[in-house]
Amino acid sequence: MSQGSVNSTNSKVRCSCGRIAVVRTVRNGSNAGTKFYGCPMWPFYNTSCQLFVPIDDNNVVEDLQLKLLERDTTIAELEMIQKFNEDQIKELEKEKKSLVDEVETLKTEMWQQKLSSIKQYTNQKNMSMALFIALIVVVIFM
Repeated sequence: MSQGSVNSTNSKVRCSCGRIAVVRTVRNGSNAGTKFYGCPMWPFYNTSCQLFVPIDDNNVVEDLQLKLLERDTTIAELEMIQKFNEDQIKELEKEKKSLVDEVETLKTEMWQQKLSSIKQYTNQKNMSMALFIALIVVVIFM
């Protein structure tokens, strides 16, 4: 477990990664329901910070501070989710641009293939016509 520093003037707990800790609640196990200070980066980003500072529920001032921090925690978590989603959107936009470019390249190649096929067909038709005319000329003069 990582140690956090508590600033008594504003009751902000900072984790070892330097961010202001958020209030979390243990959800499973024998300590379920226990509130604690934890790193705001967890679980959205892989972090080595493992801040865990239990909160004493018996102090009225701390209880009010806890409610304020819980609200701040909700806001911080939503901001982290938003940032995470924005990062994902940026990656998807890059991937989309790459795919659009690839489609345009394939369209260009397809049109080049069609033009090539048309030229080959035209050349083949002209050759057939020339052979047919040559055959008629040979038959006439023979």
